[in-house]
Amino acid sequence: MNRRLSFLAHILLTVVMFGLLATATQAAAQTSAHVRVPFAFTANHQLVPAGYYKVELLSDRFVAFIDVKTGMTQSILMVRPESEPAIETRSRLVFMTTGNRYYLREVKVAGTSVHSELTMQYRFAEDVAKIQLPAASTIEIAMK
Repeated sequence: MNRRLSFLAHILLTVVMFGLLATATQAAAQTSAHVRVPFAFTANHQLVPAGYYKVELLSDRFVAFIDVKTGMTQSILMVRPESEPAIETRSRLVFMTTGNRYYLREVKVAGTSVHSELTMQYRFAEDVAKIQLPAASTIEIAMK
């Protein structure tokens, strides 16, 4: 009887482990996307040049911009997770723009209701006030 229970417990543990592995693999697949940004932009006080990037959520607190051509990490940004009532259907980057300046504000990834807001956004408000730039607008770029 003990041998049978031990065998059943081992099978159950194996099934649970495979389930967790499958869930982790599926979650990992939803943490990155590719995007072509046609303009240089500022994100957390870092200037990021225009280019074709793999945007990867390293954790719920960090996002990396990896240059697809060179494979080098262009920038790692600190973000904070924010919940929304709806699940995103498309991955995208959200920028604030005024004049010829672009500031990354959010990273939204498909398949989740959590998006990542950049933690240091006060520079945008300072620049607008200091230079007396025209009113800001929002631009969204879809990611694949």
